[in-house]
Amino acid sequence: MSIPSDGYHFTLHERMQYLSSGTKYDSCNQSAVCHAFGPDGRCIQLYKTLLTNYCAGECTYCPNRCHRDVRRVSLSPEEIVKITWDFYRKNAIEGLFLSSGVIGDPETTTEKQLHVARLLRSQGFNGYIHLRLMPGTPLHLLQEVAGVANKFGVNAETTGSVNYSEICPNFDYKNDVLQRLNWTCKLIKKQRKLHRYDRKIIGANDTQFVVGALDEPDRDIVNTVHDFMEKYQLRRPYFMSFDPVPDTPLENGSTSPKWREQRLYQVSYLLKDYGLDSGHIDQIYNDDGFLLNDDPKLELARINPEMFPVEINSADYSTLLRVPGIGPISASRILRSRPIRGEDELARMGIVIGRARPFIKIGGSGQANLTQFAGECT
Repeated sequence: MSIPSDGYHFTLHERMQYLSSGTKYDSCNQSAVCHAFGPDGRCIQLYKTLLTNYCAGECTYCPNRCHRDVRRVSLSPEEIVKITWDFYRKNAIEGLFLSSGVIGDPETTTEKQLHVARLLRSQGFNGYIHLRLMPGTPLHLLQEVAGVANKFGVNAETTGSVNYSEICPNFDYKNDVLQRLNWTCKLIKKQRKLHRYDRKIIGANDTQFVVGALDEPDRDIVNTVHDFMEKYQLRRPYFMSFDPVPDTPLENGSTSPKWREQRLYQVSYLLKDYGLDSGHIDQIYNDDGFLLNDDPKLELARINPEMFPVEINSADYSTLLRVPGIGPISASRILRSRPIRGEDELARMGIVIGRARPFIKIGGSGQANLTQFAGECT
């Protein structure tokens, strides 16, 4: 099946604009160049686009759902390849983020995305390629994707089958989403085993949640993310705040505040990079299971005063990570540089002293009164 061509009377620039804005519910903002995280956690710039905003799907939140009256346009695989190279050679991007509307069925759609990736790789493109695949993508195509993409995955959108059937009625959560995440996990493990000592592409599993489209609390989302990390080696979850779209079944819904998306990202970092689990996060929800609009790591420190102050010169790595203002890199620097004699040394290592000061001791000397600090912040 070919991509419908009705929109090809628009200029290339117009189609690029439409299809970049059409990725609103695919990880990035609405400009042609976006920031994303590579498999190693590094922030990189990508050209991100849809192949087409024609879509056979009926997702109830999506501006591109099939029955909605919206201007439809497409880019050919060859056009996307050319645009990617143009951006790449100007050092404007480090790679490509490619999603699409459902072109008839998941298999056809993934074939089109693969065609783009194959063309780029055959032309010597060594940049980063991130493919957002369709629910229900066949296993044999996932196997091919694993050979050309640095990151790929299927959007979970929500936390379970009942909610998923409400917002994505064309697909089945357990089979079309969870089974694909499981296959992706196994393929990535195989890639890492086969290519441990060479530079061949080794992918990473990813997914995304639409935050606020339904009434699910943050606790359910965080528990699902933690479960996915354990079961599917999820590298980075993405979160997209729901914004109601006219002429969709959820058009009368409420806009989800952007700060909620931000707090979920912060919690995901605590789960992935700081060694915490969902049980730790249970301490900081409100009575309805939602996060507060405050730094979750700082909230955890405030409600666990018995853990502090931490002695910088004797604390182990996991304990240092519980200190606000200290991250994985700076904690490692502390361990390599001890003994530490003063705050100036910590500042040079990248520690945010203003955040860390109430929670640390250096050589037995406390840096502030924690009880007073906690009282001032309540």
